Amino acid sequence: MSFFSDTPTGPLAALSGDSPDPASNPSSESEHKQARQAMFTAAIDLLSRREHSCRELRQKLAPKFPDTDIEPVLQRLQELNYQSDQRFAEVFARSRVQRGQGPLRIRQELQLRGIGSAMVQASMERLAQDVDWFELAAEQLLRKFRRPVSDALPREQQLKERARRQRYLAYRGFSGDSVRYAIEELDRQCEDAGSW
Repeated sequence: MSFFSDTPTGPLAALSGDSPDPASNPSSESEHKQARQAMFTAAIDLLSRREHSCRELRQKLAPKFPDTDIEPVLQRLQELNYQSDQRFAEVFARSRVQRGQGPLRIRQELQLRGIGSAMVQASMERLAQDVDWFELAAEQLLRKFRRPVSDALPREQQLKERARRQRYLAYRGFSGDSVRYAIEELDRQCEDAGSW
């Protein structure tokens, strides 16, 4: 038996719906089953590459299958645990931390991908147990700028350079407190290392 079988024991059993009305067109019913099967296969192909949120799958599948109802396919994927918004949120958030992004940006990007506020909050709370946002901000600042703002610069240039660093970290999604900590930490590390 094929994994994508339309038999009652296959993954698509729930997608086939009630038994077709004898008066309905059998070829039309067959076409709908084939379209659902093709959409299911396309979704599995997408999910085999990386986790996707439900919204992402809708956005990618809807243009390819405009005449097919996507909701039964998404429900079946969730029943089989092939797609999970919670799992997507956790994997996505961790990947963004590895890229050096802060909590504000990660939260915003999760919401843009259709993850609900409660699920975003839960994912961020789990992530906060493992991630020190202050240290991550300091690490990103050191990686990008390597040196503190020089006291030898005119005051106006010093202010501009500090503002540039603050904008960099704010864009990456760090809070004001994390930004201040990172700038002070870079100054302290460079002072301790004697690299002024």
